[in-house]
Amino acid sequence: MFTKLIIAAAATALLAGPARAAPVLFDFESAAIGTQTPFTTTSNGVAATFTGPDGVDPDAFEISYNSSSGPFGAPYRTLNVAFLTTGTAFGAIGSALTIRFSVAVDSIQMRFALDDPGATATLALVTDRGGSASAAGALSTGFRYPEGVLAYSGAAFTALTLSSTAPGFQLDEIAVTPVTPVPEPGSLMLFGPALVGMLASVRRRKAGAA
Repeated sequence: MFTKLIIAAAATALLAGPARAAPVLFDFESAAIGTQTPFTTTSNGVAATFTGPDGVDPDAFEISYNSSSGPFGAPYRTLNVAFLTTGTAFGAIGSALTIRFSVAVDSIQMRFALDDPGATATLALVTDRGGSASAAGALSTGFRYPEGVLAYSGAAFTALTLSSTAPGFQLDEIAVTPVTPVPEPGSLMLFGPALVGMLASVRRRKAGAA
């Protein structure tokens, strides 16, 4: 009976569907200031590649720092010391950033700031599976730029594009949740007979011992 329960538990675990992994954080704190797109960074075994619009890189975006040494202090309230921002080669193409992940993910969340003192602009994302989300920032007392959090959860994706109606934007603390793939149908077809064989073997051993 105990053996049957173990086999049943194994089958249930295999057929249960995609398992959720722990969130993976990309915060740019270990990146060199001035690093330009395109570049790839890795966190907990997951790689993320950042690229600007076609024909703009290098330096459509770059790693900058939230310095508090200026006359007005740090320009951003919620961003860390290092963050990703619009670069010098950005030009008039439009503020669009593509991020490609080495594994499928089904949720993402990030902090952002917008080069829009009037706080009327938004940051939007579109995944390679057609999912989308957008968010507006809010001004904090004593700071010039609206900041906020953009989040999306839906169908698994491996790439997304971020764009804004502001002239430029900044990103930090990008957290994604990887998805463990569901076993392929071929694997399930092989696993079924294997379970039957295991159960038959147990029965034969019990019959021989009787």
